[in-house]
Amino acid sequence: QFRVLGPNHPITTVVGEDVVLPCHLSPRLNAENMKVRWFRSQFSIYIHPYHSGQDHYSSQMPKYQERME
Repeated sequence: QFRVLGPNHPITTVVGEDVVLPCHLSPRLNAENMKVRWFRSQFSIYIHPYHSGQDHYSSQMPKYQERME
């Protein structure tokens, strides 16, 4: 059993600036071989999918392509 934890406050930035969306696993685990998906309000369209040790840009929401790593 583990939990994914993120900040307890909104992350804000200025348009055009870089931002880090932090999260971590508790207890501390290596997520390299896990599926990690960032999404907004729809679970079927991912802002940024990662699995099998790689980013999967082809499954990414179009307006976020080439903007995330």
